[in-house]
Amino acid sequence: MSQVKVKSTSVSNGTATPRVQNLPGIENGCVVRAINSLATLTSGDSANTTYAAGASVYRFGKIRSSDFVDRVRIDTTADMGTTTVVDVGLYDLGDSSAPGAVVDQDFFASSVSLKDGALSNTDLTFEAAAAGGSIANAEKRVWEALGLSSDPNKEYEVCMTLTAACDGTGTALLRVYVVR
Repeated sequence: MSQVKVKSTSVSNGTATPRVQNLPGIENGCVVRAINSLATLTSGDSANTTYAAGASVYRFGKIRSSDFVDRVRIDTTADMGTTTVVDVGLYDLGDSSAPGAVVDQDFFASSVSLKDGALSNTDLTFEAAAAGGSIANAEKRVWEALGLSSDPNKEYEVCMTLTAACDGTGTALLRVYVVR
């Protein structure tokens, strides 16, 4: 075995010549709770693979394309039946009656079970294996994690999409913390 000395991104940038300024999401950023919202899921809400196919969508709030996602947490009030499953992702901004177009339905989390008992401060930050849920994207802004070539300078809605039938009723609290 050999001894290794490994530098993180922030240390590598700080010791580079010339020094490279770290982005706020990597060092010295300010963590902000961007979303702290409740939504009620009700027995009989429609489920499908996507919103376009008829799935119910629960809209929680907005984050910016330039945000670094620090953590995503969920709490629920009760076991919501025997089949209730959701994805947590990003949609374009909608109007008063409907969300906008799907950007990435499971950006944060896919197939989150709401049927196996109440959730308490459950961390969804790296639940998905791709995009926003990938640990490889932890030092990226939302637009970079989405694979875009430049920042569109826009806001996205964070939504839950019902992908398996809701056969119980309960409330979900979603909290999203970002670095700005």
